[in-house]
Parts: sequence; C-alpha cells; structure tokens
Amino acid sequence: MKPLKMLKQGLIWVGVLMVVTLFLLLFAVHQYGSVGESAPFGSGALLIVLSLGVLIGYLLLVRYVLRLFQQREWDQKKVENKLMAFDARLAAFIENPEHISIFTLDREYRYVYFNEIHAERIQKNFGSEVKQGASILSMLPEDLAHQISKSFNRALSGEHFTVTSRFEDRYYTQVYNPVYNDQGKVIGLTGNIADVTERIRAEQELEQYKDHLEEEVERRTKEINLQSQFFQSIIDSLPSLIFVRNEKGRYVMVNRAMANSLGVPHKEVLGESISETHKSVEDVYRYEQEDREILNDDIVVEEEAYYEFPDGTGHWLLLSKRRMLLGDEAYVLGIHVDITNLKDTEMKLLQANDEQKKTLNRLKQAQVRLVESEKMASLGQLTAGLAHEINNPINYVAGNVAPIRNDLHELKEYLEDMGGPQANGNGKTRNFDALFEELHSLLDGVDEGTTRVKNLMNDLNTFSMPAESRRYRYNINDSVRSTVNLVKHHVKGRIQINLYMGDVPSILCNPHQLNQVFLNILNNAIHAIKDEGVIDIRTSTEDAQISVAISDSGHGISSAHMKEIFDPFFTTKDQGEGTGLGLAISHRVITEHHGKIEVSSIEGKGSTFRIVLPVDQLGE
Repeated sequence: MKPLKMLKQGLIWVGVLMVVTLFLLLFAVHQYGSVGESAPFGSGALLIVLSLGVLIGYLLLVRYVLRLFQQREWDQKKVENKLMAFDARLAAFIENPEHISIFTLDREYRYVYFNEIHAERIQKNFGSEVKQGASILSMLPEDLAHQISKSFNRALSGEHFTVTSRFEDRYYTQVYNPVYNDQGKVIGLTGNIADVTERIRAEQELEQYKDHLEEEVERRTKEINLQSQFFQSIIDSLPSLIFVRNEKGRYVMVNRAMANSLGVPHKEVLGESISETHKSVEDVYRYEQEDREILNDDIVVEEEAYYEFPDGTGHWLLLSKRRMLLGDEAYVLGIHVDITNLKDTEMKLLQANDEQKKTLNRLKQAQVRLVESEKMASLGQLTAGLAHEINNPINYVAGNVAPIRNDLHELKEYLEDMGGPQANGNGKTRNFDALFEELHSLLDGVDEGTTRVKNLMNDLNTFSMPAESRRYRYNINDSVRSTVNLVKHHVKGRIQINLYMGDVPSILCNPHQLNQVFLNILNNAIHAIKDEGVIDIRTSTEDAQISVAISDSGHGISSAHMKEIFDPFFTTKDQGEGTGLGLAISHRVITEHHGKIEVSSIEGKGSTFRIVLPVDQLGE
C-alpha cells in the first residue's frame, strides 16, 4: 500500500474515534442534564473516559504513522531496486544501438542520461561538450533551440510522438516519450534521434521513380486505350459480324455490327452469355456445343446460313469460328461475313443460267428441227430419185407380165391345136402342161415381187415426204404397219416382230411425223437386241386415248440414263452409229400432238416405250 494512502486512512480512523467520543459526551449530557452526581458516573469518571478515548486515538494515530514510514522505506527500497535494474538495462540500451542518438532530460531540459553517439554528434555539429546536468538548449543555436524546445514541451505534457526534420543536408527522425514518477507525474523526457538521410533519399528516389512510373503507366495506358479505341473503331467499321467468347461462353469483345445483329447495345453485350443474347433454345444449345468442340478439339466451323435480324431484315451470313489462344487462355473467335449481295448475285446468275439453258434447249430444238428438216429433205430427194429409177424398170417388168401371160395362153392353145405334145428326135415327149404351169408360177413370182417393190417404194415415199403442217385423219395401225414393213427385212431370221393391232379410231395427226417416231423407237429396240429377240407392238384405245406400246427383249436402260434419253445428242451407241436425235425428235413430235411418251425399263431384261395420243386433238 502506498504511504500517502495509508496516511489518509489513519487520519480517517482518528476522526472517527473523536466523533464517537464527542457523540458519547453529548449523549451523556443530554441524558442526565449535566455532569454531576445524579449521573451514573461521576464527573471525574467521565473525564477519564474522555481522556482515555483521546489517548487511544492518538496512540492509534502514532501507530499508523509509524507503519506509514515503515511501509515507505520498504517501497523506496523496491523502487531503488527497480531503478537500479532499469538503469542497468537503460545504460546497456543507450551505449549499444548503432547510429541512434539517445538522451534523457528532466523538466528543466537538463541531461540525466545520454549515450556516446549523442555526445559525439553534439560535439561534431555544435562544438559543445555534453555533460550530465547541463541544459541541452544552451548547446544549440538559438533558432534550433527555440524550435526543439516545442518538441520537448509536447513530450513533457505527456505526448508520445515522432517527428522527422532536416538539418543542413541530413534528415533526422526524432522519437520523444515522457518519463513518469510513481505518482504518474511527468518528470522528464527521453529522445531518440536517428539519421534517416539514406532512407529519406531512397524514399525520395522511390517517390520520383514512382511518379515517373505513374507517368509512364499513365502514358502507356493512354496509348493502350488509344490503340484499343483504334482497334475497336476499325472492327466497328467492318460490315462483318465479329465477336470473341471465353471458355465460359461469355462475350469479351464484339463489334457494332454484331451487337446490332443481336439487337443489344454494344456495352450491354460484353459479359453476357449465349443464353442471354439468343432467344432460340436450339440455337443456344448448338452454339454452346460448337464452342466446346472448337476449344477442346481445335476444329474450324464454317457454314452458310440465313438469319433474320431484330430490325426485320434478312441476311445471308458466311459463318466462320475457330480457336484463338492468348497466353494460357483459349477463346472462340467468330467472324460472320454478310454475303447477302453475293447470294442475290448468285440467284441472278442461277436465273440467268436457267434462262440460258432454256435458250440453249430452244436452240438445240431448232437445231434438231433444222437437222431433221435437212435430213428429211435430203432423204426425200434421194428417195424420190431412187423411187423413180426403180419404178421405171419395175413398171416395165410389171407391165410385161400380163402380155406374157396372154402370149403363153395363145401358145398353149396353138400347141393343143397342133395335136398336143409329140416326141422329139430323141424319142422324148415334152409335158407342155407342166411347163406352162411352171411358167405361170414364175410369172406369179415376178408379179408378186414387182408388187412388193412398188409397195415398199410407196411406204418409203410416204415416210420420206417432207412433213406438212396440215394434219388430217389417219389410222395409227396403218402407220405402224407401214413402219414395220420398212424394218422387218433388216431383222428377218434374228428378231421376231409381233403385231397386236387393236380396234383404234382414226385421229387428226401428221402421219409422216408419227412414222418417224415409230421408226426411231423400232430402230432403238433393234439396236438393243444383240442376238435373237422379240419386239411386241400393241395398239389399243382406253379413256379417249390411243396407246401404242413397243416392247423389246434387249439390254434395257440404266437408271442413270433414264433422265437423259430425251436430251438432244444423248446416245449410248458407239461413235458413228447414232446422232442422239431420234428420241429427242420423237418426244417433240408426240408433245406437239398433245401426247406423251412413257418409258419403263429393267436393265438386262428390256424396255417398253408407250406412246399415248388423245383421240380428240386440240385444234381439230
């Protein structure tokens, strides 16, 4: 317990005893009126009691005072012991630290402690010798003493603080702390002064470098921003749709065209995912799947697609997406080129190409007609000349058959009038009846041959006559028979031609053209049969239509050629064996007769060409 506190407690106890004694005295006087015999005790006794109380009080006071001084001695020894230990530790601390000036002052700014470094610096800087008990202010210049005394006063007021200041060309950091006694009163201060010139200069250089670095960073940042703006301006000026998505499927870069295609402001697209910018669930799934394949397998996705933009316009886009690496980060780079104009041009070219094909077909048809016309004209001239040359001798032969018959008849009658058959010099008898029968048989053969030649020439003339635009009623069966008569001598003994003629009505047609159609199909059927075979020709009427079916047992037509057989100049025959115009001409003739040609074929088994003509021709 502190001595001051013990003294206060002793005085309190003395005061309490004196108050109690006074209270007893007042109580006795009040109870008995006065101090006298009537009181329980005599006045002497009362005085004794009072004296004893006072004595006891003083004894107690002396006892407390003695204990107070004794306790103070004990406490002082403890404080001295602590101060001795503190002095030892402080002395070791003061003398050992490097480059730190340490000192202790009392409230009058007089030295209590100081280390050698402090003494050396005072001696070096101010030419003063530091002594214990000397005032530090007397060793300093007046202006410095005035300035530093403000710091001393702050410490003596109980403030702990640090201040850094410059002296001459050096920087010093000063740490001030107040020193307290046992009663908590400030009795002095301690100061630590460290030379921090190198640190301050390093900090200044660092600050300058920092400022320079900040300026450089600011300059480079401006350059990067300008480059970024320049690059963004470039890609924003491009009509192509450009974007970059990261591995999470979020946009990290888009140009204005891409943002417009999404219908979202440019700044709002950045950081958005595919599902946030596209409404179609199917598109979102497909794009996310493509991004994963691009990032994982490094594939390139390219395709053409048609898209409708939010403004309602439609665009054809050439889509191209591929992987892009920036350091360790992988991104999806997408470039969509608007090829709408190219598509429009392509469509126009396709239309022009179709029109050109139509024109070419018309030219080919005109060429076919021209070739056909020239061919038929040449054939007609050749046939007419040939028929004339053949008909003249045939007419001579045919014209002489009847006179010869008459002459034979007269000769026979003459011989009979002469007595009939007689023996000749050799004794042989001639059988004139048998001879005349043989001669008549030979004349029948000559007559039949000349008739057949005439019929053949008539059929040839009928077929090769120039096609007339005028049509007239004609029976299809006659046209079929006429055509068969022209070709059957070429296939006699190799191909059997069977005719199954139905009851068909006459129709309005051009027989010369139909003869050519039947001849072309029959020639193809004959060419399709390499060895022996059969050709069946059937005519019939059904639903106001006449049908002519020509079937052969040839090698058939491949499926690859079925779509081309009616094209002009298409042929599967060897070079020099066909022109490829036969079926093209036939198709045109039947079409002009408002009919159609149907083809069915089994490769390796044969083909059937079915010609269908309406009974009631348009324009009749």
